[in-house]
Amino acid sequence: MKILLSYLGNLKEYIIFSALIVISLLLIFQNDNVQIRFVRVIAVNVIGTIQDGFSIIPNIFELERENKSLRETNIDLSKELSMLKEAKLENLRLNQMLEFKQRTNYRVATGKIIGKTLIQTRNNITINIGENDSVKIGMPVITDRGLVGKIVATSGNYSIAQILLNKDLKVSAKDQRSRVDGIIAWDGEGKIRMKNVSKSADVKVGDLLITSEYSNSFPAGIPIGFVTTDNTLDNLFKNIEVECFVNFQTVEEVFVLKFLSEDERKDLEKKYNEKSK
Repeated sequence: MKILLSYLGNLKEYIIFSALIVISLLLIFQNDNVQIRFVRVIAVNVIGTIQDGFSIIPNIFELERENKSLRETNIDLSKELSMLKEAKLENLRLNQMLEFKQRTNYRVATGKIIGKTLIQTRNNITINIGENDSVKIGMPVITDRGLVGKIVATSGNYSIAQILLNKDLKVSAKDQRSRVDGIIAWDGEGKIRMKNVSKSADVKVGDLLITSEYSNSFPAGIPIGFVTTDNTLDNLFKNIEVECFVNFQTVEEVFVLKFLSEDERKDLEKKYNEKSK
C-alpha cells in the first residue's frame, strides 16, 4: 500500500494536470456561449479530419493477413484447376482408348505407363499390368494411334516392354500403298528407319507404314508411322526415315494385345535357318 501511495505521489502533478484538462473539457462542452460553441465546432472538425487522415493509412498487419489468405486461396484454386485439366485430358485419352478397344478384333489388357527410358540405346517402358492380367512375354504393345513395342519381361503385377526406340527391336513392315516390304529399326541416334528397301522400290514421302504378315511377332496391319524421307543410300538401298504415330514423350496409357507368335511357324523357320548356315 505504501508503495502504491509513493508511486501516486510521484505522479501527482500529472494526475492533477489530467484532472484539470478533463474538467476544462466538461466546462467547455456544457457552455452554450457562442464563442465556446464555435471553438467546439472547430475542435470536432479538426478531430474528424485527423481521424479521416489516419483512416487512409492502411493497417499493415491487416494487409499482411489478407495477402496471406489470398495467396493460400490462389494456391488452392491453382491446384483445383490443374486437377480439373488433368481429369479432362485423362477422360479424353480413356474415351479414345475405349473406342479403340471396342473396334479392335483382339483381346487386350489396358495398362498405364509407370516408368520409361528415352535417352538410352535400349529404351523401354514399365507398365502396371503383368502375369495376373494374362500378360506374357512377346505380346505386342500398342495405343489407339499405333505400335509401341513388345513385352520382354513380366512379373505378377508389372511388365517391361521394348519400344521402337530400342536397337534390339526389329519390326517387319510394309508400305500400305505400294506393298513394299522392309524392316523398321531405330538407329540409336534419334532416327527410326525402314531398312532393306531397294533403290528402285516404290516408296514415297507420306506413305503409311504398317506391320506386315511376314512378322511372327506382331499381327499384320498395325500402324507404325509414315515416310518422311526416301533418299538413296550407297546407290543400292533407300535411306527411308520414318515418323512414328506414337509420341513416346507423351504416351501414358497402352494396350497389350493378347497375341503370341505361332510356335510351329517359329520352330520351322528356326530349323530351316539353321540348316541353311
